[in-house]
Amino acid sequence: MWKLGLIFIVAGIVIIIALLGSSAKNLFSKAITEDVPVKLKNDNECVVEPSDSIPRVIPNCSYAVGDILSVTYKSTQPTLEKYELKNSSNS
Repeated sequence: MWKLGLIFIVAGIVIIIALLGSSAKNLFSKAITEDVPVKLKNDNECVVEPSDSIPRVIPNCSYAVGDILSVTYKSTQPTLEKYELKNSSNS
């Protein structure tokens, strides 16, 4: 009986991985860090666009347009893992 349960668990995992496809691979992909300028600021949100050309939003942003940020992200993922100011456009 426990063998049947084990078969169902393994089959469920295989089905989930098949449905996710490349998304599962991206979850475990290496993080990329690069320096990018703040392209746009709207209210308290800033937008940066790393080399993968996916715009990413920074909420509660205190940076100015033109500030250079060091951002860490995973390719094809819409969120930033971390970010910090490298050079201010005011200095």
